Amino acid sequence: HFAKDRSVLIYECLGQGPLPPELICSKMDLDTYYADVSLERQGSDFWNVVDEAFENDGKVDVVGFSFGGRVAMAAAVSQPSRIRRLHLTGVAAERDEYANVLLASWKEMLGANDVDMNEKENDETNNSRLRAFAWSIILATYSEQFLASVGAARVHTWVDGVCKFNTQNGLKAILLQTHGGEGQWTPASMAEEMKGSVESYKLVVGSNDKMASPDQVLRLAQLLGTQDESKQDNCCRVVENCGHAVPFEAMRLWREDVIKYLT
Repeated sequence: HFAKDRSVLIYECLGQGPLPPELICSKMDLDTYYADVSLERQGSDFWNVVDEAFENDGKVDVVGFSFGGRVAMAAAVSQPSRIRRLHLTGVAAERDEYANVLLASWKEMLGANDVDMNEKENDETNNSRLRAFAWSIILATYSEQFLASVGAARVHTWVDGVCKFNTQNGLKAILLQTHGGEGQWTPASMAEEMKGSVESYKLVVGSNDKMASPDQVLRLAQLLGTQDESKQDNCCRVVENCGHAVPFEAMRLWREDVIKYLT
């Protein structure tokens, strides 16, 4: 649907995804490979990939969900004149205290406070820490009703997917380096910096989002400032009965919202 009338690039953020090829980085060098996954680095890398993929350096439309939405904002801060429209889902100005509790638990699950790990735990892609994290993040990002409707067996396959296509070190690095809650690269700070530079924006959030509360998403809209009057009333949408993962819980609604906004 997205690629019907436009060229589409699906961007994978540094720290997410499977182990890098041995040609780039061996398992022994992962700490070095993930030494800088900061939002400043992510925003810069994003444009390097765009420039490699597309010949022209004109404006682009960017769609981001959750951490990807924060990377999209970092890209807008890095080169504000190059984004035409920005569609963000599940990105709040700040986390509320419950979200901070979840974040603290995920850091500990991935071993952020450990000095040493035994050999079995050092298996990057399928260890008990990564599986516990996968279960926890799925329970936190989807609504209870949605998870009950799909059932435990299907959720188990999602956990397998998280563990197969991500690494413990990569995810831990993202949590430690990009979720500090202070400084230039918080959503609130980035919104202030990019205010007025992006032609227009659209924010989407689930009414039951535990990570990005609707109130904090509305606050982000306020920080981003006014835009074209014809779009102002539609700049923020709350999707009822959805958790954080709106693009998956309400797939058709979300897809149609993105396409309509970008058209």
